[in-house]
Amino acid sequence: MWRNHAVQQLRRATATTLSIARRSPVLFTACRAVANASAVPFLDSALMTKRQYHHSRVRFMPDSHDGNGTTTTFADFLPVVPPECLKVKSPSEVLKDARPGPSTFTEMFRMMSPYINFHRGTTMVIHIPGQLIDSTVFSTVMQDIALLNTFGVKLVLVAGSRPQLNQQLEMRQLSQRFDCGMRITGPEELKCAMDAAGSVRFQIESCLGRGIANTPGRSHAINVASGNYISAQPVGVRGGVDFKNTGEMRRLNAPKVREALDNGDIVLITSIASSASGEVFNCMSEQVASKCAVQLGSDKLIFLHEGEEMVDLRTNQTVQALVIEQAQQYVELARNDPDVSENFLYYLKQSIYACINGVKRSHMVSRHVDGGLLQELFTRDGEGLMISKHMYEGVRMAKTSDIVGIMRLIQPLLDDDILVSRNQEQIESNVNTFSVVERDGAIIACAALQPYEDNFAEIACVAVDPTYRSLGKGNALLGFLLRKARSMGVMKVFVMTTRTSHWFMERGFEEAKVSDLPKSKQAKIDLKRHSKVYVMDISCKRALDEKELLLHME
Repeated sequence: MWRNHAVQQLRRATATTLSIARRSPVLFTACRAVANASAVPFLDSALMTKRQYHHSRVRFMPDSHDGNGTTTTFADFLPVVPPECLKVKSPSEVLKDARPGPSTFTEMFRMMSPYINFHRGTTMVIHIPGQLIDSTVFSTVMQDIALLNTFGVKLVLVAGSRPQLNQQLEMRQLSQRFDCGMRITGPEELKCAMDAAGSVRFQIESCLGRGIANTPGRSHAINVASGNYISAQPVGVRGGVDFKNTGEMRRLNAPKVREALDNGDIVLITSIASSASGEVFNCMSEQVASKCAVQLGSDKLIFLHEGEEMVDLRTNQTVQALVIEQAQQYVELARNDPDVSENFLYYLKQSIYACINGVKRSHMVSRHVDGGLLQELFTRDGEGLMISKHMYEGVRMAKTSDIVGIMRLIQPLLDDDILVSRNQEQIESNVNTFSVVERDGAIIACAALQPYEDNFAEIACVAVDPTYRSLGKGNALLGFLLRKARSMGVMKVFVMTTRTSHWFMERGFEEAKVSDLPKSKQAKIDLKRHSKVYVMDISCKRALDEKELLLHME
């Protein structure tokens, strides 16, 4: 596939870097500094500063404002894809329609280098399905996991062993018993489950123990820590059915896991766990993964699934991200749809559970794609489906009752000649162009979005209460306006500023000329202010998604 060459070169480059590190720690430190510095030129063009929050990579729809003071929120004008317009594309269809990717290693490395920096120190829980163990990409997925460890990502692997358990049951001529989608685990089935989990654990440990392939000199081995990190409780009797030794995870020993992660180890957890009384239970590994992510407070939960892909039936475009509410609506709509895989829905449910309970983002990445994990985490295009919260709580369209709050906010900036002069009457007549951030009934940030001809729009009158400037409210408001502009069909947004140019440059705006602006705007400009012009191209929706994704890592 198109990815293989670039991914393989990335693996080789990392192996070479590790070799340098062993020979000369000082040289390695210098190389790392250069690598980090090399990301700087790309910040202005690609805004690759990675992420506290990434919002959806789906198509959005236009906004509305009734003019009667009715509050318009993010959900009102960016309702994302209606659940009835979502369709799950089968893995075979997905592989047939694979997207093109970076053409050279240099291009790919430049694209991913800032992501490496911002993922460093984050915690990720990755679910390893039993189906992956016997697949052709198992060893390369393990190499990619080793790469993540090398990049400073704190990793918890939760290993499933369903196919291995099925093989054990078949060998011992034991039938499989299920009810309500859960396996009934008797004493004999439990022995098989323990054997299967042990086998999977050994294979993962041995593969990671080999370190990163093609490393010059001695292999860079990865230390894997495993043990009784989780406790379980019985599922019990449900609907008159005794599930016996089928259990569900109860608690993660988070301090012990964090201790291992801080030591640079990869933590490996299986689906076998014991209770406080010493009973052993067979748990569903997907549930274990989501609960581990929640109790650990991880940044990401990643499922390696069969490779289904969501598409928007209205446009036939791939849907690469869903907000929680949208995912919940889809699950409700599709639960009785025979064309949608139960496994896919179960992964989606566990992803939703994790995000609702504090995990920043959940990802579903195809286990069949070589390099898919790296593609999802370190490139603009991504590879899978992401579930997340939106970061626009408190951001909404302005209404007439906000005018006094807006004036209070911008008056100090007007007095200092930072903003173009505006009076209350002008604000009132253009209130429908303003968006605000509200907190505890007070307006703490505002900005206006004014559309122009030629698919341009201006972001103006940006103001944030000094008390809240370090809390990302300006970033949230900017992201909100960029989304709003894109939903209106705007291709380029511009700002004019005399003192805050660096703030906008850091967020992806590029310096431009007055002559680049729409004619109607040029006619209004007060040239005596000597304002500088900065423009951002938002014509590529995926690039806009990336800007938003990276903007909120700060």
